[in-house]
Amino acid sequence: MDKEELKKLLENLNNRVKEIDNELASIATENPLVRGDFNVRVEDVGQSQEDAAQEAGELDRQQALVNTLETERKDVITTINKIKSGEYGRCEKCSTDINPARLRAMPAALFCIGCAKKTRF
Repeated sequence: MDKEELKKLLENLNNRVKEIDNELASIATENPLVRGDFNVRVEDVGQSQEDAAQEAGELDRQQALVNTLETERKDVITTINKIKSGEYGRCEKCSTDINPARLRAMPAALFCIGCAKKTRF
């Protein structure tokens, strides 16, 4: 990727962090002791068993969303830091350059396509 593409990508990534932070703020409260760790807020809808079941379901749904957003936020910030440090675009496994087309499609890619195929998560 050339410098202009990296500059635009960095801008887009910074904007995405802000969007994620806004989404998280609408459904969770950030842990003051651990940056990037959020606790879900669920409305108390009542005292009956049905109300408790509704709250539990909502808690599960919101927690899944928070987990997804926290993971994306972490990946985006890691990518931002790699761009700033000049390490962006290198495979974490074999240190070769990751194909720019792969990076355009998946900016947070950690591995070249060869290593990604070999790596099991």
